[in-house]
Amino acid sequence: MLVTKPNRDADFRCLASSCPDTCCAGWEIVVDEESAARFRAMEGELGERMRAALITVDGEAQLRRREDGRCVLLNENNLCDLHAACGEGALCRTCRLHPRFVADYGARREVMPGLSCPAWIETYLLDEERVTFITEETGDPIGYTDIDAALFFKLYRARAQAIEMLQDRSLTIAERLHRLLTLAAELDSEREEDCSPNGILPAYRKKLALLEILTLQWRELLRQKGGTPYPEAELAPLLEKVLVYDVFRFFLRGVYDGRALPWAKYAVFHALVLRRLSRHCASKKEICEVIRLYSKEIEHNAENQEALHRTLCRRSGRWSMTGLLKAMDE
Repeated sequence: MLVTKPNRDADFRCLASSCPDTCCAGWEIVVDEESAARFRAMEGELGERMRAALITVDGEAQLRRREDGRCVLLNENNLCDLHAACGEGALCRTCRLHPRFVADYGARREVMPGLSCPAWIETYLLDEERVTFITEETGDPIGYTDIDAALFFKLYRARAQAIEMLQDRSLTIAERLHRLLTLAAELDSEREEDCSPNGILPAYRKKLALLEILTLQWRELLRQKGGTPYPEAELAPLLEKVLVYDVFRFFLRGVYDGRALPWAKYAVFHALVLRRLSRHCASKKEICEVIRLYSKEIEHNAENQEALHRTLCRRSGRWSMTGLLKAMDE
């Protein structure tokens, strides 16, 4: 199998007990069948804890959470007792991979750590160098994925072109967003109708507020209005990294429905929202926290991501391609 990762993946190091957040609280931790069977067969006191920690929700095994949302295996130092006792290899697939997202396309696997992780924010987002990707061949078995190979490689080539363009610093962010949308629209041979007079920005807060909200910080951020535009020269490098991240992670999903444009719009919407929310930030550190919260609220909630994607599939009105283009000037 060919595995592609960002070049900085090898530099990623978990902050462990020093992390200002924890990936072991706030969301469901799904346990794969192999790990669940292994947990149930463990002996001794730890085995009893593991069996007590396992629950079944909608037919799938999960790790139990306390009332405050923390995994029952997470101790007061924000460390996992299973990891401490048995090592990383003892973890279930979800915990072993986190914060990395993994996508398989036949003989190809793509890996990208999530922007919800403070350690990855430091490693990836604050790196001033352009992002490159490394592909290595591994001995992992090739999974079966029912995709159109011709469409996949068409999207694959277009994505490489898009990532190169998004890191062309002779272009403004607005120019890069315009070119990304145009590339995807041409790829889909799609023409969208004119947008409503108001564009998307008057509606983005309402749309995001209607999704399931995980943290109080995100709710409070969406309630803030006004603010002063953050200097574009300082904001642009962060938006560039976010755009490359989104295009790498999501653009190839167009292979499943034959449409790349909604995923290009997803990246553009993300950038526009961050630019608007940065009005309430006084430093890059605060902007990075907004980026982290967006990832935690949207990327790690399948229902939220699907709801936003459905909205961006619309071909007319404020959520159309032209609606997004208009929002660049708002």
